[in-house]
Amino acid sequence: MSFHRRIRTIYGKELVDILRDRRTLIAMIVVPIVLYPLLMLGSIQAVSYQAESMEKERLVIGVLGQSQAEMLQRLIADDATAIKREAGQVDPSSEAAQDLPAPLDHFRLRAFITQERLEEAVRSRVIQLGVVFETEVWTGKIDWTSAIRLLPDYEDMRSAFAASQLNEMFERIGTRINADRKEGLGLPEAFDKPFEITITDLSTSSSILGQILPLILILMTITGAIYPAIDLTAGERERGTLESLMVSPVPVIDLIVGKFLVVTTVAIMGAALNLASVTATVYFGGFDKIIASTGGGIPIVTMIFILLCLIPFAVLMSAIMIAVCSFARTFKEAQNYVTPVILAVLIPGGIAALPATRLEGIMLVMPVGNMVLLARDFLLGATIPAVHIVMVLLSTTLYAGAAVALAANIFGKESVVFADAGSLRSSFSRKLVRPSDKPTVSMGLLVVAILFPVWFFVQSAFSPGLYEDVSGLLHATGWLMPVLFVIVPVFVLGYWKVDIRNTLSIRMPAARHLISAVLIGLSAWIPAHELNVLQQSVLGIPQAVIESAERLAETLRALPVGSVFVLIALIPAVCEELLFRGFLLSGLSSSARKWTAIVVSAAVFGVFHFFLFKFAVTAALGVLLGYVCWQSRSIVPAIIAHFLHNAIGAYSAVNPAWFQRIGIAAEAEWSHLPVHVLVIGGVVFLAGLLIFARESSGTEHSRGLESGVHLAGKRGVS
Repeated sequence: MSFHRRIRTIYGKELVDILRDRRTLIAMIVVPIVLYPLLMLGSIQAVSYQAESMEKERLVIGVLGQSQAEMLQRLIADDATAIKREAGQVDPSSEAAQDLPAPLDHFRLRAFITQERLEEAVRSRVIQLGVVFETEVWTGKIDWTSAIRLLPDYEDMRSAFAASQLNEMFERIGTRINADRKEGLGLPEAFDKPFEITITDLSTSSSILGQILPLILILMTITGAIYPAIDLTAGERERGTLESLMVSPVPVIDLIVGKFLVVTTVAIMGAALNLASVTATVYFGGFDKIIASTGGGIPIVTMIFILLCLIPFAVLMSAIMIAVCSFARTFKEAQNYVTPVILAVLIPGGIAALPATRLEGIMLVMPVGNMVLLARDFLLGATIPAVHIVMVLLSTTLYAGAAVALAANIFGKESVVFADAGSLRSSFSRKLVRPSDKPTVSMGLLVVAILFPVWFFVQSAFSPGLYEDVSGLLHATGWLMPVLFVIVPVFVLGYWKVDIRNTLSIRMPAARHLISAVLIGLSAWIPAHELNVLQQSVLGIPQAVIESAERLAETLRALPVGSVFVLIALIPAVCEELLFRGFLLSGLSSSARKWTAIVVSAAVFGVFHFFLFKFAVTAALGVLLGYVCWQSRSIVPAIIAHFLHNAIGAYSAVNPAWFQRIGIAAEAEWSHLPVHVLVIGGVVFLAGLLIFARESSGTEHSRGLESGVHLAGKRGVS
């Protein structure tokens, strides 16, 4: 039976079993379809009922002394009389009559001797509001201002309601007094209105939903993955079927993939059902008119696009849930393990749900938070740069890949499958770790996934201002890149007893590989330039790319030449090669074939540069350097080629006149190179590649190519 057929069989069986379970159906279907309409109907009706009841309830207002009570009573009576008089002047069926406020004749007054007792009565909620007339109310004087202090307790809904009602009453009375004063003096109505401010509420149903729906949708996606993840791991163990399943003739990887796909499917189905339920409830229930006066409706197409964007997030959370639940021995224990995961997810999700948080900077790569912000901006109808959407999806996909590799690694361990307290501790104890020649896929992807947001934060933190040069960023990168790209991976390898020299491919290559690395390093800029020109002809050149290149060139020309080569060529060449072509490629080669490992490591290399316009060129360079490292079985040729490639680019920025010396016009930066440069450079580039390609003719190497895993294990490198 083929691999794909086994996966389909396991996937179909596990999915049918999950969907047959009553608890799954309740959590996935009954809850979203029934809960959301009941929740929205109940909450809206409860709010309406409370508002109506407070309008009819006789709220108690406290004042200082009997004289102030009489004063306030007179104002309330005058206001009620004016409202009734205005009501008699308009058609009762018109909108103007409906907009008239209700008289405050339901308020009951209570006098207090001192202000301290009055305040204490408000705090203890004996009364709903305190009113203190600091000066007498005297409406007959043209220049008299009455000072009134309201003492509400805003934690009490009735107190806040009373304060709002009374404040509106004083504003109405003030408006009438002002009109009488202007009429008495013969002043125009606009005398005291130098500004006329009109506020138009632009909120729509989607904008209100955009503040609450994204976080709910993220949590529902996570919730959808919880039960199947527990049932397919801890549930199997508790029923006593996991051990027999693991020793069956079916390969472990098939079981892992099948179970993982089931959890992911259920998570996506749960998200889709929850999203559809919210949309249908708001749309068909007419709540869009209640939520927003404009009644713009629900953007159905946007909802579908949000659901598609949630797929990599569902993959990420499904893998995390399987990894966490794999350590549990019972269903109850798995639920205890899941709780901290949900709390951890709420932290970035809660930060993203804050109104002031924007989809920019570190939030573009913050797990969970970036998906909440992306969904929110879609629902708000905001203009989202395409680069932001791609960055969110790429970063989430990177985290998902690392989580999947980690889940597969954990689920396949005997210490986890046949878990007891001692074996679980041994999974994290260095004393019991067995030495290995190279890292696992999960280790490689997990470390890179953790470094990704950290490196993004470093780049964002040291990014220059609008009129600043980039020297600060270059120097910060020069100091921090060795720490993050070299020291951290080496520490991880050392802790888990992985052969550092083998993993990083630190060995002297053959002389022909050094020569070919020099040839490729001196000529790789030519195909890179042509690829840039081709991309520019299709997509155009973003202004940000032009400005960034100009600022970088100006900064490099102001620095010493030695510093330029160290910061731009030497440090990135050494550090990036050790991380991507050493640590990551070696980990990928332990389970993936040659070109799969090379392409994946190159894609991650391109994403780490955060400039998506140059992603194609950077990823292509990553494929080339990965091929060089794989064929030479050493990291040294890749470092040399990388160094020379970056050095030529840096020198071109410092001294652009050298282009003219080889027959390239100064304005050819975004145009095709002359034919003689293409021919000569192409010959040199192909010569370097052919030297590496000849390695395939070796007997040992050709055997290794038949099995990428065997080759990687034999060499100890990728």
